[in-house]
Amino acid sequence: MSECQTICVSSEGDVCFAVVDAVSELTATDPLELEPLGTVVDTDAVETLFGSAPSGTVRHDADLSFRYEGCDVTVENDGTVSATRAPSTAAGFESEHPSAAADVETAAGGRGDADSR
Repeated sequence: MSECQTICVSSEGDVCFAVVDAVSELTATDPLELEPLGTVVDTDAVETLFGSAPSGTVRHDADLSFRYEGCDVTVENDGTVSATRAPSTAAGFESEHPSAAADVETAAGGRGDADSR
């Protein structure tokens, strides 16, 4: 079952802060402990496209979706931000690609951990 946290951004709200707040609340993680949002999306572009607009005004038909801190995030054209916990793909990847673990071990000099060199 997925949890969903939705925040409606007011006309004077900051969309990027709303994204961080929604993900922080959903993952029960302090916002300062999250990866900086700017490493995932261009925050200036997000604010330009989805930030403050006159009340009731829709600038375009586009929505933006991306993955951030294990959550699927969508910013809608009206400034609504929604975050949903993304399904874990690590186990599925390993079962579909069993040689991937062997490739990592070989690349790491047979240790299985690239940081142990």
